[in-house]
Amino acid sequence: MEISFYDFQNLHNEEFRKEIKEIIGEIIDNNAFAEGEYNHKFEKDFAKMQGANYCALVGNGTDAIEISLEVLGIGHGDKVGVPGITFYATIEAILNRGATPVYIDINPEDGLICPESTKRMVEAHDLKAIIPVHIYGLPAPIAELEAVCNPKGVKIIEDSAQAQGTFLPSGPVGSTNNMSTFSFYPTKNLAAFGDAGAVLVPSEELYKKIKTIGNHGRGDDAMYGRNSRCDHIQAAVLYKKLEKIEEYNKSRKEVATLYHQNLEGSKVKTLPTKYLQTSSWHLYPVQCESAEVRESLANLLSEKGVSTTPFYAEALSEMTPFKGHEGEDEKAKAFAGRTLCLPISAFTTKEQIEYICNIIKSV
Repeated sequence: MEISFYDFQNLHNEEFRKEIKEIIGEIIDNNAFAEGEYNHKFEKDFAKMQGANYCALVGNGTDAIEISLEVLGIGHGDKVGVPGITFYATIEAILNRGATPVYIDINPEDGLICPESTKRMVEAHDLKAIIPVHIYGLPAPIAELEAVCNPKGVKIIEDSAQAQGTFLPSGPVGSTNNMSTFSFYPTKNLAAFGDAGAVLVPSEELYKKIKTIGNHGRGDDAMYGRNSRCDHIQAAVLYKKLEKIEEYNKSRKEVATLYHQNLEGSKVKTLPTKYLQTSSWHLYPVQCESAEVRESLANLLSEKGVSTTPFYAEALSEMTPFKGHEGEDEKAKAFAGRTLCLPISAFTTKEQIEYICNIIKSV
């Protein structure tokens, strides 16, 4: 059985392709390429869906983080806390602002940022901000982080690139008073046909600043900016996909539940069951005994036609461009080396899950 890591064929089925081609045709006919009605429709509806006051579309998820740091006045000479398990973009945005990253360790149970490590790093390094990551789609402990950061005036920017469909105890990701950044890269749960991103913000002032910066700084409150617009076609794709995203995210949770049930008694460790209904399940990671076991299992699954990915094979502090920064990272390094992500989508079947799990349980 051949099982790909991503299932674009079912996601972009014949019905969807027909409908989106008609919409793109309208955009071409109207010559509204850089921005148009779908940008405004998506911003309004996505903000409502996520329980946010405002949504500002930008060019990509990395820009979303970087511009968020910018509007909060964070840059050269400032220290920003970043968890040891995340994608390049989180730390890349900090460095692009001229700020200094400080590593915050993770909870070995789930890979999420650790509040206790956060407290130590805030006190030891006088952090100006932290960027907790809802890694794999799991809800980061935002309330605990706010208890640490808010009294000291430390800003929180939630990296929600993998978390559309994730729920905190207080509501959907994006519904806090923090800025929340999203990526709509084609592999995400809610995905464009290319690069696109967004920032959910609590105030109109921040919304206007983000939009101004992303449009070369032009506008009534002119400032230094950049080109970070979400083009009209990408906005239209995202707006169209909003129709079924809640249905698809519900299916992902059902797939994750089946994985949990079928992997019971196997040698791999699954994430805590408390996340089955709160995670977006952008990825489905399991933990192996060691990096060697992970590699061996990945090779066995590949031989059987199953595509997997080791998100993330290394902690940030182990990656060549990001070595040498201060902070805590021991638990992050151990976690990263043992993680393997299995195929998951809204269309993963029970038969596919059982096939994959039987292979895993055979070792």
